[in-house]
Amino acid sequence: MQEVNLRIATGFFCCLLILPTISYQVDSIGKASSELNVDLIYPYSSHISQDTTTHIRATQANYELPLETAMSDHQWPQQGLNSQHVGRSPYSTAENPGIEKWRYPVGDWCDGSPVIDANGTTFFGSSDFHFYAINPNGTLKWRFYTDSVLGKYGCQPAIATDGTIYFGTTYGSALWALNPDGTVKWKKLIPEIDTSVTITEDGILYYGHKEGLDARYPNGTLKWTFHTNETVQSTPAIDNQGIIYFGSHDFNIYALYPNGTVKWNYTTDAWVHGSPTIAPDGTIYCGSDDYSLYAFYQNGTLKWKIDIGSAMRSSPSLDKEGNLYFGLWHSLIMSVSPNGTIRWMFPLRDRDRVWGSTAAISDDGTVYIGNCIDMDANGGGEIIALGLDGTLKWRKTLCDSSLHSSPVISEDGSVYICVSNDGLVEPWGYLHAFGMVENNQPPETPTIDGPTEAEAKTSVKYIFQANDSDNTPLSFYIDWGDGTHWQTVDYEPGLQVPIYHTWTKKGTYIIQAKATDTFGLESDWGTLTVTMPFSYEPQYPFISWLLERFPNAFPVLRFLMT
Repeated sequence: MQEVNLRIATGFFCCLLILPTISYQVDSIGKASSELNVDLIYPYSSHISQDTTTHIRATQANYELPLETAMSDHQWPQQGLNSQHVGRSPYSTAENPGIEKWRYPVGDWCDGSPVIDANGTTFFGSSDFHFYAINPNGTLKWRFYTDSVLGKYGCQPAIATDGTIYFGTTYGSALWALNPDGTVKWKKLIPEIDTSVTITEDGILYYGHKEGLDARYPNGTLKWTFHTNETVQSTPAIDNQGIIYFGSHDFNIYALYPNGTVKWNYTTDAWVHGSPTIAPDGTIYCGSDDYSLYAFYQNGTLKWKIDIGSAMRSSPSLDKEGNLYFGLWHSLIMSVSPNGTIRWMFPLRDRDRVWGSTAAISDDGTVYIGNCIDMDANGGGEIIALGLDGTLKWRKTLCDSSLHSSPVISEDGSVYICVSNDGLVEPWGYLHAFGMVENNQPPETPTIDGPTEAEAKTSVKYIFQANDSDNTPLSFYIDWGDGTHWQTVDYEPGLQVPIYHTWTKKGTYIIQAKATDTFGLESDWGTLTVTMPFSYEPQYPFISWLLERFPNAFPVLRFLMT
């Protein structure tokens, strides 16, 4: 019996000698683990339990992890720039002054995020059922009509190496593929899609929907579907070995092999809205609605977990040193070091929310992110630019409804972001562009349209309008001629802006208005003469004497008089 055991042991030892060299350690309970042995020895192991992750500690393997997957020629082809969602652009914005150079209007809300191809064309979708292609100068290249809403809560299209553009429509439940000229390549009906499309170097598409996660070939053929117990709003990230990571409303963070089978999953204590981000060393970062940020080794063991005090509904972005930057549901922007230490917190106003907007980091170290102002009341949205140390560089309010879009950075250092408005004065949605304009020209002289005669103490409506040859946004400074003035916010050139004014006395007044573009160039003054021919102030001398004589009497009469 001892001889048999010796032979078995000798044979097992010989087998170990022919396996690739893998570093590992044995923890306190005697379980061996490593970065690679789970995949090499058990290539279809299905689950690492939460209990196991509290005991097993993975060590660094004897090989060097390659850097994140090389990006294509496109300037910002998908969510987080590439399939690892690092969110760090190779382009500098050091020459970008944070000034809006143009905005493009759409017919409904614009809750999605843009992408940029190799030529600088920006693509995005809107709730007006259209998918847009915009030239670098802010003019329309083409637009494509779909049959449903596009770009829910910051979702982004994806651009393949050959220029094919992929995107989902939310309520029409379809995945579209368009050629670079805006013609249809194919359309596939799918369950309701709630994520961006992630595309890998081999062209495989990954996206989440209300039933789980799909993998699809570039020609539209379904590769496989992985079913979860709840909807998936977490855009998948794919590492350089083809492993797919994503979260679900079933509280789990999943890792799938390229064939759609489970490598591991980790159960959190709440929904996982946020999308994972994969660092160059292979660490997987993901936030959960349980107010925690998680870091995992590639084999599913927990590297660390920290309390961030809020739900995360976007992806962390990484700087060159591996530090994480992200916004939170509860009025914060935060940075965390690779070891899980909180570096800094940038406070937002009460009830401000970062929902859907993933930070974009420029090569010069500026962090751009979108924020929903007083989201509970649809109070508007802003773009914020921070230094890597959390100091504010600039911020600008862009809309009066909501902002879920992620900023993106182009090769010339321009920054793009989408917004939604209430549609009362301005269009329902815009694509905004920030950067420099060459040979900028001043706006044209404003026109003032409205009555030339009016009644004093009555609110009167006037329409102000000015065009700009550079398509640069502009504001109006208005002198009403009675000692009062009005400064507007920035508007799209050519937009008719209604402003109301009340003159208190009869007389003749000259309204003067000038337009100023975002770079500070001013137009000539536009004027309109208005006459107040009638002013009636009722006189009640007896009643006035009575109220003055008895200051504490006649409350109802006092109310009516005032």
